[in-house]
Amino acid sequence: MPLLNGVLYSINDLMSPFKCNVEICKGACCFIEGEFGAPLKPSEVKIIEQSLPVIWDLLPETSKNVIKSKGWLIKSNGKLYTNVVNNKECVFAFFENQIARCAFEKAFLERKITFRKPISCHLFPLREYSFFFTELVYVKIPECQTAIENGEKTSTPLIRSVQDALIRRFGTQWFNNLERSLPKLEHINQDILSRGGK
Repeated sequence: MPLLNGVLYSINDLMSPFKCNVEICKGACCFIEGEFGAPLKPSEVKIIEQSLPVIWDLLPETSKNVIKSKGWLIKSNGKLYTNVVNNKECVFAFFENQIARCAFEKAFLERKITFRKPISCHLFPLREYSFFFTELVYVKIPECQTAIENGEKTSTPLIRSVQDALIRRFGTQWFNNLERSLPKLEHINQDILSRGGK
């Protein structure tokens, strides 16, 4: 795997077809079944605390009840996560026209807060793992099959879908260097596309 300024990545993964289509998946990444929600960085905890009053009225009553009774933060094995409702949706998700949306992102887009969403959510379906190096791993889940199909239809590689998130996380210069290491991005590498991004 290539290494760029301490970050490992897969060219095949970044050039795989992927473009979200929330009209079909209904925002499934916000309500993946499990006991933990979105992974968090320690620096995000204070920002979320400060932003919570702004987004409070967007949250469903079930989410408010969980936050009031159990809190919004889960700590497990030294890692931090958002809490979830009934082992499913993130406590910060709300539903609009039957589509799960992020309350932080809605407030951000309305310029009410400067925090868009946890970086792990912004980067998804890439996950960031840190050992000796930081590694970007493409997490494939059945709920995102429609995004793969939409990426194939529109010739959109994964890197384009997470471009803003990568710049937010690693900076513009890092992203520009990353682009130079990849095949031309006007079209998905057809060999990768023919293999379904594998």
